[in-house]
Amino acid sequence: MRDITELPHDLFLLVISYLSPRTCVLCRSVSRRWLSAFSDNANSLLLLRWNFPRCREMRLLTDSQRSSARWADAFANVARRYYNLGLGRPHAVEKLELAVSSQSDTSPYSFLGIATWNRFLRLESKTANFHYPDPVWWYSQEDGVLVYPAEDIRADVNQYDGHVYQVLDLDTGNRVPIPFDVRQKHIRRARVAQGVLILEWAEALPYHQLNDREVVHRHFVTAFDVSRTANDSTWTVTFRSEFKLHFLGLPLNRSDRFFSAHTANHYAVYFWQPNRSLYQDDPIEQLAVWDISSPSSYRPSEDPRGDQRPAPCRAQTTPTGLWSGRNGTLTVRASVSAESVVADRKASNESSLTVTATGPRVIRRMAWRELDFFGLRQRATPQLRNLRLDDRNLYVVEEEHRWADGQHSSLNPPRVHVVRCTGIPIVPNPCPISNVADGPVYGPIWVDECGGDGDVTMCFCRRLSSKNTTTTTPSTPIPEEDTTLQNLRRPPRPRDTLAAWPWTIGRSERYAPCWRHEEFPHLTVSEMLDADAGVRITARHCFILETLSVHVRPAKISVRGAAGASFADEDVTSENLRKKTRSTDKKKADEETALRTREVQFLNSMWRQLMAKGHISGDERWVLGEDEKGFITVVRF
Repeated sequence: MRDITELPHDLFLLVISYLSPRTCVLCRSVSRRWLSAFSDNANSLLLLRWNFPRCREMRLLTDSQRSSARWADAFANVARRYYNLGLGRPHAVEKLELAVSSQSDTSPYSFLGIATWNRFLRLESKTANFHYPDPVWWYSQEDGVLVYPAEDIRADVNQYDGHVYQVLDLDTGNRVPIPFDVRQKHIRRARVAQGVLILEWAEALPYHQLNDREVVHRHFVTAFDVSRTANDSTWTVTFRSEFKLHFLGLPLNRSDRFFSAHTANHYAVYFWQPNRSLYQDDPIEQLAVWDISSPSSYRPSEDPRGDQRPAPCRAQTTPTGLWSGRNGTLTVRASVSAESVVADRKASNESSLTVTATGPRVIRRMAWRELDFFGLRQRATPQLRNLRLDDRNLYVVEEEHRWADGQHSSLNPPRVHVVRCTGIPIVPNPCPISNVADGPVYGPIWVDECGGDGDVTMCFCRRLSSKNTTTTTPSTPIPEEDTTLQNLRRPPRPRDTLAAWPWTIGRSERYAPCWRHEEFPHLTVSEMLDADAGVRITARHCFILETLSVHVRPAKISVRGAAGASFADEDVTSENLRKKTRSTDKKKADEETALRTREVQFLNSMWRQLMAKGHISGDERWVLGEDEKGFITVVRF
C-alpha cells in the first residue's frame, strides 16, 4: 500500500473523518489518485453531511438531487464558506448600484421613507443613533432573493417603462423586473416575506387640502407574488392585489408615521399621527389588519371615485374594536332563531365565499381605546419599534433605553434597557355557520419583557444568562456616569460557550429582541440570524466603538463510531488508561468547540461597507448592507 487511497473504502472514510474540511479540499491537489478519491461524489456527500449538516445544501436536499448534484463542488464551496466565516473574512465583495431617488417632478423614481422616532442616545457629550430609516431594498432569507431599485443603464429615454424595482437571485444572478411603474409615485417602503412582495406608496400629486399648510396624498399598498418557475431556473412576479392604506390619506412629512408587517395572508399597519385639533394633545393612533390572501384585479389607485369597485367590497363593513368580530350581516343572523340559521346555512356559506373572493378586506380595526386596553397606546412618548405577525397573532415590539434622548424619549427612563413584545390575538377563526374567518377572536394576551428586572450584578437579561450552562464571570455593576465613557472603549467580550446565544428564540415572533442588549452597554443595532444554519452576524455600537462580528454554531457529527470503541476495548486493559484517554478526548473536543463557537470580528472597514443605513440581512452564504455612497454591498463567504 502506497497511500491511504488504496485502503478499503470503510477504512478510508474512517481516516478522512478526522481531517478538517479545508484539509480534505487541499488533498485534491496532491496527485491524480487523491483528486479522484477526495472528489468522489459519494465521499463528498458524506463529508458534507459529517462536517456541515446544517448548511443550506443539506437542508434543501431532495432524493432527486442526491444522485444528480455535483457534491464535490458543493463540498468545496461550503468548506470555503465556513472557513471564511470562522475567520471573519469575505471571499468576495460585490456592489449593486441603486436608482437615484429624487422628489423633483422630472425624476422617474422617488423614495420617501417614513420618518423614525425623534430618539437618540446621549451620554455626556457623546451621541449615537437609536433608530435608523428603512432601506430602499429588502432581502428575503426564505427565498434567497433581493428586491431593490436598480439603476437603469438604458440610454434611450423612450424605452423607460418605470419598472425600477427588480428581483435578483444572488445565487444564480438572474434578474426579473417587477411590473410596477414607479413614475408619479413616492415609494414609502418595500418588504418581502413568505413569497409576497409589499410596496407601500403614495401618489405624487396631492389629493385634498388638510389645512392651510398641509396637503394629503393618497396612500396605497400593492402586493405581488414572488415564486420560482417550474424548472427552478428563474422567478416570476405576478400582481396579487392593491388596496388603499388610509381612507383619508397621509401628508408627506416627518410627523405622520406608520409601521407595518405582513405574512402571505395578512397585512397589519399601525398609524401614529399628531393631533391637529386645538382641543386635543394626544396623537391619533389606530391599527388595522387586512386579509390579503384573495387576489383581485381591482386597483383603487386607478379608480378615484370608486365607480368600478366590486359590490361585495362596498357592501361589507367591519365594526371598530377587537371583540366585535362579526360583521353586520352575521350579527343579524345570530339574533334570529336557530331554525332559521340552519335553514339559511347553505345560502350563508355561498354568500360568505363570495365575499372572500373580492380581494383584500379589513378584518380588524383598533382605535386608541382598544390599544389602551392592551397597554399599547404610545401617546406622546412612543416606544414602538416594529410590528410582527404570525398566523393568528399580532406582536408589538417596544423598546426603552436608559440613555435615550429627544422629543419622543421617555419621561421615566428604565434602569438599563428594556425590550418588550406584546402579542394579541388578532386574526379570527371561522364561524360555525360560515367558511369565512370573520368570527370573534379568542386567546390570551402575550407579554414577554426583558431588561426591566435587573439585579445588583447587572444580570438583567434572564434569557441569555439562563442559557449559559458553563461557568461565567459575574457581570459588572452599572457604571457611574463619569467612568462610563472609559468602559465603552472596551470591545464586547467574546463568547466562548456553546450556549452563549439561545438559538431557539430566533425562530419565534413571540419573544422580545433580547439581542439588542446582550452586550450592554454596547447596543446591537442589527443582526443577520440564519437559525437553521447556525450562523449569526451582529453589528454593535456604543458611541465611540463599532464592531461587526460573526458566530457559527458548531454542528460537526462524530463519525468515530462503534469501531473506535471496540478498538479501545480490545487494546486498553487498564481502567486508569481508559479514563485518561477519555479525558484527553474530552479536552480536545472542548478546545475544538471553543474554537468554533467564539465570535470573530470583521475588519473595521466592513462597518462603513455595510452599516450606513443601520441594517444588515442575508444568510449563511452572504450578508448584505448599504455603504456610505449608497451602494448595496454583497459580502460573499
